[in-house]
Parts: sequence; C-alpha cells; structure tokens
Amino acid sequence: MKRRTLLAGLGLMPLLGAARTLPDLEALAERNRQRHRERLHALASSRPAAVYANPADPALGPARAAKTVIYFTDLNCPYCQKLDEVLERVARERPAVRFAFKPLALIDDSSAPAARYALAVWQISPARYWAVHHALMQASGPLGPATLARVAADTGTTRALSGEPRATQALAANQALADQLQLFSTPVLLVGERLFAGLTDAETLKRALDALP
Repeated sequence: MKRRTLLAGLGLMPLLGAARTLPDLEALAERNRQRHRERLHALASSRPAAVYANPADPALGPARAAKTVIYFTDLNCPYCQKLDEVLERVARERPAVRFAFKPLALIDDSSAPAARYALAVWQISPARYWAVHHALMQASGPLGPATLARVAADTGTTRALSGEPRATQALAANQALADQLQLFSTPVLLVGERLFAGLTDAETLKRALDALP
C-alpha cells in the first residue's frame, strides 16, 4: 500500500472514533466536506500566485490568463495520459485559458524522480518540455532510471537528470497543495471552486470554464 493511501486512511480515524452513531458520523463527514469547500473557496477567491501563476509549473496558455485550470497529474498515471489529450484539445479551443500542470508522486516510487526530472526540464530547457512529457506519458511500465535516461538521451535533456533544486521545491509544493486539498489520486482538475477527479471529457471541461466569472 502506498504511504499516502495509508495516511489518507489514518486521517479518517479521528473522524470515525468521534462518531458514536451513524447520524454522528454523517454530521462529522458533512462538517469535513464543508471545511473542504471553504478551503476551495478561499483558494479560488484569493488565486495565490504561488498556485495559479507559478513559473515552476509547466503550462499551456498565456501566463497572465484570467482563467487558470490546475491539473494534478502523475507521470505514471495511465488515465492522466488520456486526460492530457483532452486538455490539449481544450487548450486549442480556449486559447485564453492557462492550464498549469502540477506533477505529483502518488502512484509508484518512480513517480518522484520522474516528476523531478520533468520539472527540471521545464526549468532548464522549457522548449523541450512537451517532447519529454509526451515521451514519459507514453512509456510502458513504471518510469524507472533506464526509461528516464532513454527519454533524456532522445530529447537532449540529460542535464536535467543531474538534479535541479527548483524542481525539488516545486514537487514539494505540489505535494503540499494536494495534501491541503485532500487529493490522494490522479488525475484531478481544479476549475474555480470545483474539483474534477478522474477522466473528464472536453465538453464538461469547457462548460465549467465558460461558467467561471
């Protein structure tokens, strides 16, 4: 069991322990959901630059966009590969929207080094980032050292394998934000105050974007 999955379960223990009856549990769960909604509202209202306009985030669309979609992904996530195609399509149809990619390390032990490598490419050679991103997403099996080395050689980004402090910091910030929002799986889209977990089709995403102020 992944450590973050275990921690997610442990985080529910105080909730379960405090409930004496089913109505108690339902009331506690609703209070927990309300706190979560309040966190989303505060985040969407304040739009902190560290979240919505962080230059460490690989992104599609204009840097100063009025609307930004936050995309939590894992480079080992097969569903994220499918959602990438949806986002690229919507980005073409909604060119004024920014899509900020925030890689996480949830699925496999290899997710963290893969995310650090990809984020380092964005810092060092941003023009080559999307070639790297697509190669990683299309690779079969966990993204181990051999796969990263092959992708780096094919894309001319070997230097990014040596480590980049800003990439490490960016991944840590992504993980902290995911923890704050109680995200324990990918893919997840944050659109305004709404979270879309799992695969989302283009029409649903466009309607959510069009509904934003």
